[in-house]
Amino acid sequence: MHRSTLTLAFVLCALAAPLSAEILARFQTTLGQVEVALEYQQTPQAVANFITLAQGTRSRIDPASGAVLRSPLYIGEKFFRVIDSPGFKIAQTGSGSGTNAGGPGFTFKDEFRSALFHEPYVLSMANSGPNTNGSQIFLTGSSAIPSLDGVHTVFGKIINPASRAVLDAILAAGSNGSSITGLTFDRTDSPALAFDEHTQSLPTVTRSGGSLAVKRMESTLWTLQETPVSGDIFAAFRSTTLAAGSWAELPAARRHQGFLSASLPAGASITLDSAAAPAAFYHLSLTHHPGSVTPSSLANLRVNLTLSTNVLSYLFDAAGTAGTAVLTPPDGSEPARFPFAAIDPGSFQLLKPSTGGHHFAFYAYAPDLNPQLLWIKAGCATSSADRIYGRFAAEALGQSGRFTPFASGPISVTPHY
Repeated sequence: MHRSTLTLAFVLCALAAPLSAEILARFQTTLGQVEVALEYQQTPQAVANFITLAQGTRSRIDPASGAVLRSPLYIGEKFFRVIDSPGFKIAQTGSGSGTNAGGPGFTFKDEFRSALFHEPYVLSMANSGPNTNGSQIFLTGSSAIPSLDGVHTVFGKIINPASRAVLDAILAAGSNGSSITGLTFDRTDSPALAFDEHTQSLPTVTRSGGSLAVKRMESTLWTLQETPVSGDIFAAFRSTTLAAGSWAELPAARRHQGFLSASLPAGASITLDSAAAPAAFYHLSLTHHPGSVTPSSLANLRVNLTLSTNVLSYLFDAAGTAGTAVLTPPDGSEPARFPFAAIDPGSFQLLKPSTGGHHFAFYAYAPDLNPQLLWIKAGCATSSADRIYGRFAAEALGQSGRFTPFASGPISVTPHY
């Protein structure tokens, strides 16, 4: 071969090669292929979670039945939520239920990076607040969406024009107008091949080990074989027929081993059903969240929200269902009057509290304050011996009957007696 031909061949090969080490995800959809370059070096947990769920190499909980599954998730999923408006274009999928309510039965932390933002054509994690990533994802279209920066984790980019054109078609098709028919991964070189998606400290799901006991005329009990540690969540689903659609979660049986909370003893017994309940089948699971520092209850805790000029603190009572709200300057001096309150301090009641592996949320209703109802969503990141640190996003109920953004910033949780 002539030297000039060799040189041309080398240049062509160099141009065809990727500019950086890549893991490529290829979505096969009913409208064509979308290729995404995954940012595994900057967002290793999000990428590892996506790969393992897609390939069925990590267990998850079926949102419909509570069964522990180990099967590929995304194939067959519709883009159930599609918005194709000027300035806001997203196609969301990956719930496992075909609705916004599904997920894998666990959560993991956000991975925000300054170099990754919601520019046009990216892949991002859907969530319901700080540190609530699961399996739901969304692809963005031709518009940048800066309002999502620092709220959702970007973990991939759609580079090539053909893939962008297919995504444009998915957006044009609307909600439930297209679906995923296949999903494969290609690693371009040795750094990408060396990335191990199984060693990224993600949550693990197992069937709960233990023993079932039926006390005649009393209750059905499950005695845990495991000794729960911080971040472990036990969940139970029941069905009387085993038919699809007949399963329902038992909220009263849920147990969360939390940080700064009372511990579950080894061999703890959990009531699944009362004596009045009919005979049933159960799906029982235990999810472990590594590094979790989330409380399982807010009883006797003080939740401090850092606002722009003050700290709004919720001091919870021993039951964890009510307490007192106080606004204090950052230096800890005498409480100041709420700039938005009729009285200071104000009493509040807790509505719909929920906790997870790396987050908690609650509605705080204070009839003497304005706004009266705040929806607090908190992500827990790190801790010391008796303090939790993280961030929060709060929304207020307005006169329109809708929640709108109120404040966001650092949060801390400490004991309060």
